[in-house]
Amino acid sequence: MRLDIEAACGVLQKLQEEIGSPPGTEPLRTAALALHFIWGNGHLHNFEDYLACFNQGDSPPSPFSFETREQAEASLQQAMDPRHAHSVAIAGTRYAVAYSPERGVRFLVRIPESAGLTTTTQPLTPLMREALAALRQARAHVRTPEDKESVDIALLAIHYILESGQSPLFEDFLGNFDSNTPRSPLCTFGTREEADTWLNAHPRPPHSASVEIAGQRYSVGYARDSGLRVLVRRPPLEELGLTEQDE
Repeated sequence: MRLDIEAACGVLQKLQEEIGSPPGTEPLRTAALALHFIWGNGHLHNFEDYLACFNQGDSPPSPFSFETREQAEASLQQAMDPRHAHSVAIAGTRYAVAYSPERGVRFLVRIPESAGLTTTTQPLTPLMREALAALRQARAHVRTPEDKESVDIALLAIHYILESGQSPLFEDFLGNFDSNTPRSPLCTFGTREEADTWLNAHPRPPHSASVEIAGQRYSVGYARDSGLRVLVRRPPLEELGLTEQDE
């Protein structure tokens, strides 16, 4: 399963048009915005690792196996073999190891089994429940392996948000996204060079803060490989194949 957010959003847009009226339309838009949320919220690398762990299935087993969650979380404080540092097993359940740039710590995100991809054990808000139901319907509707893969990526995006405890942030994101109240960026720059100078000089740029460069919106993100904060462009809805919510 290869992560292509633009392609996945395009498939969801197509399915939204094919399925038509609720419960297909708005819940599928919510599912697409889950991908947009992960992309713009600095968790893209974590989600890529999450997909990689899911793609492994039940094998090879993680060399890091623990009986309790407490033991697993204690192990995150120790150095880990980078060849296997992306996953652990707790009492037979697999978890991806993610990194929080806000808190500077690693944390665990449960990986769903393939058979349970359209369900979850986490508490659901009405919006998330409707999104899962719409994706379940879309998964039965798709005709090609490529479309099914895009729907599964959206399902895993919902799982990632739920399992990483980001549901409240996502709810806020959805509320602000459809708000008619203009949202001003933290800073505005005429060129990328000016923005990079600000970012490099800032002692601790606020994670996920919005800045504007020559009319384009960016978020402050985190580059895992370099350990530096970076500016991540936030594409407009039109580029992602999404449309504004109907009045």
